[in-house]
Amino acid sequence: MQAKRRKHEEHVNHERWLVSYADFITLLFAFFVVMYATSSANEAKQKEFEQSIKLNFHLVGKGGTDQNGNAIDSAIAELDIPVGNFPKKGGPAEAADYVERALGKAMSKDDQKKDIQDIYHDSVGVRVSLTASSFFTPGSSKLRLSSLPALDKVAEILSANDKRIIIEGHTDDTPIADPQYPSNWELAGDRASAVVRYFVKYHKLNPKRFVSISYGDQKPIVPNDTEEHKAMNRRIEILIVTDNQKVGI
Repeated sequence: MQAKRRKHEEHVNHERWLVSYADFITLLFAFFVVMYATSSANEAKQKEFEQSIKLNFHLVGKGGTDQNGNAIDSAIAELDIPVGNFPKKGGPAEAADYVERALGKAMSKDDQKKDIQDIYHDSVGVRVSLTASSFFTPGSSKLRLSSLPALDKVAEILSANDKRIIIEGHTDDTPIADPQYPSNWELAGDRASAVVRYFVKYHKLNPKRFVSISYGDQKPIVPNDTEEHKAMNRRIEILIVTDNQKVGI
């Protein structure tokens, strides 16, 4: 009789182990359900996190090298832009046509409408006008994380040639009330410099190619008479110089 009782006790312990295991599986399932629900409800935060990772790490890894032996990050190399076709001959019109086609291929129409205000040429070179509100928060020179993909695509075009590049900062005529920026001159200058720093630091473009300029509110493209017009005047212009003699550089 005593032997039978010991056998019965062992059987009871085995059943308790199964119950504990079932509880563990149930809790594990509940954990994954909560994780899935949380990730689904915070897609915007997830995208912002991905952009933050991109800003800090996406150019850290080793990639290939170009014909000059300079490192090319694998993430940049994935951009689908015909980098070898930048016109070596011809004037600003031909270069502007290339830039417009390249960005049109690399960016969706919605992104172009949101980020690119205009692409045009003058006697000096090609100008890519960026909508400031897409790249900076009001009164700030800190780049928005959401703007980095557009800058990456522009940088790939810039890396396809050895032209001089002038980055111009422009604002509207609304006075700025911020101790960090005594006037729109400083704000526009810091924004232009932020774009230069991004190209140089994260895309390894030669800093000797760049000039950053602040025009403040002194070169509006339209009168500052409506909010829509003011938004148009708040811009960053990237000038790819095709005629160095016109600008003395």
